[in-house]
Amino acid sequence: MKKMSKVKKVIISVICIIAAAGACCGAAFAIGGKNADMWDGESTYREYTAVEDDITVGISESGTASVKRSYLSFPVSAEVEEVYVKVGSEVKNGDKIAKLSTEDTDEIKKQYETKLSAARLELESAVTESRTKLAQAKDTYESNLLESSSAQETYNLSVAKIQSDISAAKKNIETLKKELSEYEALEETYSDDNKKYTEYDKTYSEYEDTYESLKDTYEGYEKTLKEYEKELEDVTGDYNDYVESVEDEYNELVKMQENIQQTQEAMTEAKKALEKAQSRQAFSNSEIYSTETGTQQGDNQNSSGTASQNSNNTLKSAQEKYDDAVDAYNEAYNAYESSAKSKYATILQRKEIRENKVKAAENKVNEYKEMMEEYSEKIDEYSKEMSKYKTEFDDYNSDYTELYGNMDSEDISERISDLKSQIESAEYELKKLETNLDGSMLSAEQTLNGSVLGASTAAEIYNQTVEQINSDIEEKRENCNNLEKEYNTLLEDMGDGIFIYADCSGYVSSLNISAGDTIMENQTVASLMDSSEVYVSVSVSEDDISTLTVGQASSVSLSAYDGMNVDGEIDTIAVEPSRSSGSVSYAVSVKIYPSENVKIYEGMTCDVTFLQKRVSDVVYVNVQAVNYKSGGVSSVLVYGADGEVTEKEVITGFSDGRYVEIISGLSAGDKVLAESAVKSK
Repeated sequence: MKKMSKVKKVIISVICIIAAAGACCGAAFAIGGKNADMWDGESTYREYTAVEDDITVGISESGTASVKRSYLSFPVSAEVEEVYVKVGSEVKNGDKIAKLSTEDTDEIKKQYETKLSAARLELESAVTESRTKLAQAKDTYESNLLESSSAQETYNLSVAKIQSDISAAKKNIETLKKELSEYEALEETYSDDNKKYTEYDKTYSEYEDTYESLKDTYEGYEKTLKEYEKELEDVTGDYNDYVESVEDEYNELVKMQENIQQTQEAMTEAKKALEKAQSRQAFSNSEIYSTETGTQQGDNQNSSGTASQNSNNTLKSAQEKYDDAVDAYNEAYNAYESSAKSKYATILQRKEIRENKVKAAENKVNEYKEMMEEYSEKIDEYSKEMSKYKTEFDDYNSDYTELYGNMDSEDISERISDLKSQIESAEYELKKLETNLDGSMLSAEQTLNGSVLGASTAAEIYNQTVEQINSDIEEKRENCNNLEKEYNTLLEDMGDGIFIYADCSGYVSSLNISAGDTIMENQTVASLMDSSEVYVSVSVSEDDISTLTVGQASSVSLSAYDGMNVDGEIDTIAVEPSRSSGSVSYAVSVKIYPSENVKIYEGMTCDVTFLQKRVSDVVYVNVQAVNYKSGGVSSVLVYGADGEVTEKEVITGFSDGRYVEIISGLSAGDKVLAESAVKSK
């Protein structure tokens, strides 16, 4: 088995790159040379289109959307007269939620003043817009007159369209017949290509099964290692506990040993002093003897006697100290030998036993770690081998899918049958168009006559439009006057009611009141989900978190809206990590910019891409179409003037792994080719 490294990231990267190879900037399909028979074993090509747009690179994570909630309340107690919304209702900022009965005249006055100001503004806007609408009505009137004057030209265009429809029908038949021939060719090659695809798929499945088995075995090793590490922890703890439990007794025994050493040293010193005193005594005795046998008399004899007496005293004192030192040593030694020595030996023996257990456990852990490291390398090598095969498989799969898509032999047969039916229907439609040519010409003539008639009523339509605009202005003026009257009436009697309004645009998420309820001061009556304050929370691994910053641009795609992205930016990055199964990640909150085309609800599933690099408004093509060379110069395959496939040099720039920037050599809309791994017959 070969080794494997960081399986997850390698496989994901390979899958992303290979999947992108099949999704070109334009539609990709198998084509041959201009004069080549595409089913005679010649090389086939996939065609890509150069596109001008942005290329971005970033980190992607999945999360869920959360919407900011707004809680509505009222500053005074009041009785609920009416409720205007239900849970799930969509509301705009300023919409009425409920009507209350209260004596709060200042609040009702403020609300109606706001409403009256809005009505006046609406009237002013209507008057301003009327000028534009009148100008448009005049343009329409003049356009009708112009249409009448160009009726003959319109008639000619209608006739041309009839002829164009017949031509398009003929071209459609040609296209269907061409597609039929292509599918008939696919029917011939499908069996061999599908067999090869099946072999690829089976082999890769075996790779995956073996890899999963290797991972399971490794996980079993990890479990055993944890048991060994727990055993090491236990014996280490037992060793430390034992050392701690005998520490006082051990120290006392050490002191007894030190006492023996000290008394032994004292005995040795006393012995040296005794031997020295004995030497002096011997010398003194010899001197006295010389004096007694010699010729000296008187004072010398007396002096020798005194010295002899001093020497005897010193010897006696030294003997006594030595005897005391011997007794002290014997006492300390006997005390240690009687009980302490065996205790000391027992402590050392038990300590050594525990030390040996700790060393044995450490050896087991280290040996198992080394074995696991070797096994991990084996898994890494196998992963590389599997990734290499996956790349080869995906290359073939891309070409296979390019030719057959999701079709099997039955689908191809059905498509051939369907195309034959379509050709038959198209030929029938063409025959019908040709048969009905006279009738279509008559219809065009009737349209011509209708245009002439329409011009005669253009003035009438214009007058009606003017009347409608004036009526709309008058209606808004009347509405404004009615509001002023209502406002004056409310000033006279302000106790009729006060309204609770939505303070943001969004959706009603909860409603805590019904008609007839009495709400208390500042009681929450309803909660709204503010659609302008939407956030997505995701977890980012410790490997990627260092690349993110607050305010960094992001792109958010929602599972509920296929193919639609909304912009956002990083709002917060947690500094405290969260840990799960040995991995470390950090919570990142992304604020989504509001979009009129996307309604986001609490809990929606989202994919967030944190943009790390973006090149804007550049020409790019799929990486599959570029042949890289040295010196920064690459090449692509294009059709030459003679229709043959030729090589063209280009200069490349930034790439996201799927697409590559073309700095020079191509323009947006240019077609480039990539040779397919599947050969045509």
